Amino acid sequence: MKKALTAIVVAGILAVVGFLATRGTDVPKPPIGAAAPEVSLAQTKVRAPAPLEKVNFRLSWVHDLAYGGIYLAKDKGFFTEEGLDVTVQPGGFGLDPIKQVASGTDAFGIAGAGNVLIARTQDIPVVAIGAYFQLNGVGYMTRKDSGITSFKQFKGRRVGIQTGSDTDTLYRALLVRNGMTSKDVKEIPIQYDMAPFLSGQIDVLPGYVTNQPITLHGKGIETNVITAASEGIKFYGSVFIANEKIINEKPELVAKFMRALQRGWKLFFNNKEEAITAARKWAPEFDPKDLPHIYDAAMPLIRGDSPDLPVNGMQEDRWQVTAKVLQDAGLLKGNLDLSKAYTTRFIK
Repeated sequence: MKKALTAIVVAGILAVVGFLATRGTDVPKPPIGAAAPEVSLAQTKVRAPAPLEKVNFRLSWVHDLAYGGIYLAKDKGFFTEEGLDVTVQPGGFGLDPIKQVASGTDAFGIAGAGNVLIARTQDIPVVAIGAYFQLNGVGYMTRKDSGITSFKQFKGRRVGIQTGSDTDTLYRALLVRNGMTSKDVKEIPIQYDMAPFLSGQIDVLPGYVTNQPITLHGKGIETNVITAASEGIKFYGSVFIANEKIINEKPELVAKFMRALQRGWKLFFNNKEEAITAARKWAPEFDPKDLPHIYDAAMPLIRGDSPDLPVNGMQEDRWQVTAKVLQDAGLLKGNLDLSKAYTTRFIK
């Protein structure tokens, strides 16, 4: 009798322990020997990243260290991180970025601010989305021993003319500002090279002060440099542009592009060595010893003279000055709505 009672008590204790051991879980255990539940291939498949959106970006000229912020945005993967596959295309003679962007051939480009305003009066749907050169980098080079140190001294001289370029826009504006006409000079059409200047065919070479005086110095030619600033004008040089259609229909694409671009320029300003390394890759034809000097010449023009302005930011008053220079020169023939020529909505 005692043995039977003991067996009953032990059995009861074991039952209670078993109950407590399984308490707190609502998921029934599979029977011993049962196969584990199958997981489908679809459940384990890793989702592939979204394809990058292909974008063409047209420079205003051939590759140059002055585009360093763009190169860094490309090489450091800033565009890729925004989901963009950006192809950086060089500009050059016959490759007008305004026409390329307006036609949709290129999504983005770089163009002279003055040319953008002229395009707007001609109903060409391009809009500035950020400043490239806060101060105009266009200039005119003369030989040191020529005695030509100001625009007024262009009278009677052989001046190289690049019709339709931003060098031509500033040239026409300075003619009027100095009370001159094209008849006061000997205009000689040239393309985008220094050969006519080197061979003595012209006295005044239009170009960019960020590199051409440095290149000429390397060839043993010392120069005088005449710029908009030396002539008393502070207005925008080049700007980044997009088509109105892209801005209206794909604003997020524009925002992504500008975010990556701003990151590239911030790195450019803060790391001279990185900028020079990128330039050596993209513009190998430049003499490496010239690159630090080109960087020093370009950076203050790109950064500008407004320390509180965001990278690539734009200001209404400088756009007004840019428009007035062109209006005084008679280059804006139609009505201009300045508020529609540029937008700062993508600048952070």
